[in-house]
Amino acid sequence: MFYILTFLGVLLLASIALATPFFLQWIARENIFFTTVREGTVKAIMRGKSFERFIMSFEGHHLNDPDPKKNWFNAGAPQWEIIRHEDKKDDQYDDRPRWMKHLGLYWVGWPWAHNVYVYAFEWNETYTGQSGKEEVLPRAEATDFIYAADFTYAIVTNGAETSDRLQTDELTLVTVAVRNPYRALFSGEDWMRRVTAAINRHVRTYVGEKQFQELISTKDLTSFSKPIIELTEKLPDDGTGSPTKGLHGRYGVVIRTADLQTIELSGDSKKQHEEATTAEYVARQKATTVRLDADARGYAIETIGKKEAEALEARLKVIKDHGEAGITLAGYDAIQES
Repeated sequence: MFYILTFLGVLLLASIALATPFFLQWIARENIFFTTVREGTVKAIMRGKSFERFIMSFEGHHLNDPDPKKNWFNAGAPQWEIIRHEDKKDDQYDDRPRWMKHLGLYWVGWPWAHNVYVYAFEWNETYTGQSGKEEVLPRAEATDFIYAADFTYAIVTNGAETSDRLQTDELTLVTVAVRNPYRALFSGEDWMRRVTAAINRHVRTYVGEKQFQELISTKDLTSFSKPIIELTEKLPDDGTGSPTKGLHGRYGVVIRTADLQTIELSGDSKKQHEEATTAEYVARQKATTVRLDADARGYAIETIGKKEAEALEARLKVIKDHGEAGITLAGYDAIQES
């Protein structure tokens, strides 16, 4: 009887522990039984090593989930496409139990059978350095989610050559939204790498058509940003034996905006520019010194001549006032001044 009561007590305590929000939140952080999903992101749930489904938290949007139990599935749209709904409330696309909604939890599955998909992801972000200049921060880490909401990435292009054969480095900021997480994560290719390659290809073409001075003085950058945004629907190799897909069709991503932030000389061009700038500065300093020296000499000559003229006038006055005796006095004054 004692052992039975002990077992029942332990079972009761375990049930109470499982029922407490704190405990549930704790195991959810470890993706055990449950998980939490940050607003604007999606997580993939795996059954063993195979993909099973997605879970998402993104206000005003829902996943085109092909599960027959989801009565909102649209057969005319791609599976797992993220669709914006304007005619219904979020609750109509969320069939979680009320208590799970209240605690912000999503069901993962049994730990021995289900897990949250974790993958390696590399990208660049920007931050403002101590000098106030925008710096690039390379990131690489294992992550268990993908952004569905807009997110800004930094694309660095190194060594792009201008039409006057100067090497340059460019920083482009692109706002990207994932619109089909299945294509982004399970297409067989790294979507960020493909997006980066497509943008770098465009940047090199854009830079190669302009001289450096034209490049840095261009005010209208529509010709730069528009073709990058259009990569969403069409890539340069689309239509060559395969239907037009673009970044959206192939990798499930959409480019919202593209802005060319900085253009700088690089490599030998940067070194030569710095040397030329230094030489120009030194030459200007020398020219300034020579000019100042010349001005000083001119001022000195002008000042000396004026004093001599005043001295001569004074001696003539002495001669005029004292006659022959004044000649002797004037000569004495001249000796004293020399």
